[in-house]
Amino acid sequence: MIIKNTLLVPSDKTGVWLVRTFHLYGGFLKKFSSSGDLIKISVQKTKVNSVVLKKAKLKSIIILTKKLISKNDSSYFKFKINNCILLKRRLSPIGKEIFGPSLFSIKRKKFMYSFSGSI
Repeated sequence: MIIKNTLLVPSDKTGVWLVRTFHLYGGFLKKFSSSGDLIKISVQKTKVNSVVLKKAKLKSIIILTKKLISKNDSSYFKFKINNCILLKRRLSPIGKEIFGPSLFSIKRKKFMYSFSGSI
């Protein structure tokens, strides 16, 4: 579950280490977002020679959340950090490849086919 002012770690190779959420897309009264939703973020920490500058405002899609996720067969899984992927436009990512796990519901979207790297 992601709310406003939540810190996220990008899981793509753009040179950004930390971002902060300041807007949730999906309605005026939306209080939280989960995996697969679009959010607006501001960049907090970057590498020295990064493509994305500090204090930049970008859109991103949430990949993983810390919240416990249960499946229909009564199994569950939980991740340790909140991850996102930075976007240029609606479904075009800034980085060329992602690293780490991602949920199957995200992999089924057209978004994941736009990556050139291994998934």
